[in-house]
Amino acid sequence: MHIKKIIRYIPFIILLVFTLITWYDIVAVTHVARVRHLTGGILVLINIFTYFFSMRIGVLITGITLLLSTINLAAFTTPIITKQFWVGSLMFPIFQPIALLLLMVFLVLNSKYLSNAFKRERKVV
Repeated sequence: MHIKKIIRYIPFIILLVFTLITWYDIVAVTHVARVRHLTGGILVLINIFTYFFSMRIGVLITGITLLLSTINLAAFTTPIITKQFWVGSLMFPIFQPIALLLLMVFLVLNSKYLSNAFKRERKVV
């Protein structure tokens, strides 16, 4: 496997490790699984199966999963830590800082791959 392919998997592997640790904590330490934990677990399972069929779609679904986690619709850590900022009367949406950091790493590592994988062919007239 080439090093470029391995680098594309790094954000997903980190996400998978977070999910496994979270579900171990939920099952073994009797934490209550929230809907966001269930959503995150289901998205990771879908993502695992997608990587077996298509690397391109797998990378895309990893990005969508991280985006949903960033805007607090899915969770991959046992404690769901959220932040919110205000600038005067302007209030920004609630987000998860760990997911935002992982999304930024994902975009840095995969932006060129995604732009090449999903670019449209232009027809010459």
